[in-house]
Amino acid sequence: MAPPHSADPAGEVFTTIVAEHVRRIEQRLPPALADEDDAVHRLRTAVRRLRTVLAVYRPVFERKEVKQLRRRLAELGDVLGEARDLEVRRADVESVGAAASVSRDARARLVAELDREHAAAHARFVDYAGGLQMRATTAELIRWVREPPRGKAADRRAGKVARQRLRKAVDRVGRAAADLDLQALAEVTVEDLDDRAALDDLLARAHRLRKAGRRLSQGARAVTRTPTKVLGSRAKELGTAGKTLQSSLGDHRDALLLALLARDHAAEAAAHGEDPAPYDRLARAATRRAADALADLPDAVDRLTSEAP
Repeated sequence: MAPPHSADPAGEVFTTIVAEHVRRIEQRLPPALADEDDAVHRLRTAVRRLRTVLAVYRPVFERKEVKQLRRRLAELGDVLGEARDLEVRRADVESVGAAASVSRDARARLVAELDREHAAAHARFVDYAGGLQMRATTAELIRWVREPPRGKAADRRAGKVARQRLRKAVDRVGRAAADLDLQALAEVTVEDLDDRAALDDLLARAHRLRKAGRRLSQGARAVTRTPTKVLGSRAKELGTAGKTLQSSLGDHRDALLLALLARDHAAEAAAHGEDPAPYDRLARAATRRAADALADLPDAVDRLTSEAP
């Protein structure tokens, strides 16, 4: 039996999806401004999900309007990302550092520095949220809910549009995976951190694959959940594989960024005649965690590149 809304017009289904994402952004903004626990992360996730849905199902809406709203959401996401990345780094210093028996003093110095940077990043977000750009973004979101700018695919069946667009998302994963040496990514060592040019290139390729996985995961999520379910279990499985890919590469990236932070502090400590050993220990532990994060990645890539919705 076909899912309940597969034959509905795509314009109606995806307008409902967009409205739900806008509602979540509105709900999550006040806690993020107050810097409540995990609130910045939740708001950033809501912003990313709407931006991704607009990208995956772009033909349902007017192309220029999609581009404009996605640009505004990207700007907001970047501001939120500064604060969120620092939250992740602080938590990783504590968890990875404690597991690797890094001294409390060394961890405390890193945490204090990250706390200062986080406070500044959150203040920038608060300033942004009170400014003209955020007001323009809010007005744009309200307009999209009230008068969605429909595109050429709005009158087509939602199920057909969803299958075609998810197939393109799977193809994007395949292209990004073919461009990335997974073995090289899994074998990055502490010493490799010093060749920043080569590492940056490898991480850029990994980031493209991660974004492709996120696009598939969130695109599938939008059309396999009540009340906008237009595809069934196969699409849901693809979304799950995309989520595994996104999460694995995200954890890998966070671990390597922690390793780079620790490596820089080790060099700084040595330059000032201090003991670099605690930071070296943290860098090595973070690099091992990065490799461990990729354990499920090859299977997820295989599933995605051998199937279509």
